[in-house]
Amino acid sequence: MRYYPDSADPATRSDLEHCFERALPADEGSVMLGIFLPNQSFSEWPTLAPNATEWTYQQNLATVLAAEEMGMSFALPPSRWAGLPGDEIVWRGASLDAITLSAALLAATTKITLLTTMHTNLLNPVVAAKLGVGLDHIGRGRWGVNVVSGWGVQEFASMGVELLDRKHRYAYTREWLDVVEALWRDGEATLDGEYFKINKASGRPRPMQVSPLIVNAGQSYTGMRFSAERADYIFSYGDNAEKFREIRAEVGSDCGFIGAKAVIVGKTTADAEERAKQIIDQADRGTLRNMLVSSGAASAEDAEERMRTREDVHEFLLGDAIIASAEDAGTQLANWAATNKIDGICLNLFDYVSDLQLFRTDTIPAFEAELAKHGKTYRKPSVPELISESTVV
Repeated sequence: MRYYPDSADPATRSDLEHCFERALPADEGSVMLGIFLPNQSFSEWPTLAPNATEWTYQQNLATVLAAEEMGMSFALPPSRWAGLPGDEIVWRGASLDAITLSAALLAATTKITLLTTMHTNLLNPVVAAKLGVGLDHIGRGRWGVNVVSGWGVQEFASMGVELLDRKHRYAYTREWLDVVEALWRDGEATLDGEYFKINKASGRPRPMQVSPLIVNAGQSYTGMRFSAERADYIFSYGDNAEKFREIRAEVGSDCGFIGAKAVIVGKTTADAEERAKQIIDQADRGTLRNMLVSSGAASAEDAEERMRTREDVHEFLLGDAIIASAEDAGTQLANWAATNKIDGICLNLFDYVSDLQLFRTDTIPAFEAELAKHGKTYRKPSVPELISESTVV
């Protein structure tokens, strides 16, 4: 039985599947930059401080094009299904779907990799694998999946979806990945598991990458061990880097580490500090309390106590943020990356339009210069090349 016509058969056309190496391969001598995309209302900042950032497709397109132009390696669109109500705002109450947004952005770019967030408890693994193949073909090997098991009880309850406890969440996600990776590798999958009963599922064509990139944001020991065992990169906070290296050594993994970092910049440090002050002064404390409760980090009573003072809010929102002039921010980012021995940084900006302009003119040159003092380079992406050049697309 034939799956393909002669004109487009991977058996005779080496450029149709498994023709690119995995995106963002490890490189110990360099540090890459990436960016969280602002595809949700209020982005990552539950505050009414003045901000020109929009959740719109037009601004996400402008953001990813600017990031690609200044040499950033990846962009990550978050995925949200319900907003989190606070005192005055519904944080992330409107958002663009990460999968369809990724498709459009991949079609509009040539070098940057898109890391698409997919919730394992919402997407059947056969469906997720098929969507991933489509995205990888659109981007010609510039795609990866951000595997998310879910954490917000309120978000999933709104859809009538049960959120498993942490232990079972990761067991479920392991099976989910088993199916996805089998489809990507072999074009078919069968699994008689605890959570999935898959019987000769078909997944053709296979991806453009031999094995598409997988990232995960485990924060607990269990989560970090899962990342070490199953992901190519973990997204975490810098102070987890050393602990993760220990876990990685335990499991014999070469999983890379990408640190998340909030950066508040201005033309001067005074400008950045004034912006930070506005963010805290106009923060929606009800949203912050509800986030603590929804994530299971605190009871309602404890959340009330933890968000009582302005200092509490500052520590929660900006405790480890870089708040500096654009030039100084570049120097601090490079030193932070070198100190924590990380492979990359995923930036969380505030006013994307003005911040990216400052990054291009001031931050990136300072970042590059400071990295050189540590014997490292700023890693910039290039257009992926086919493993075999025997055929031309």
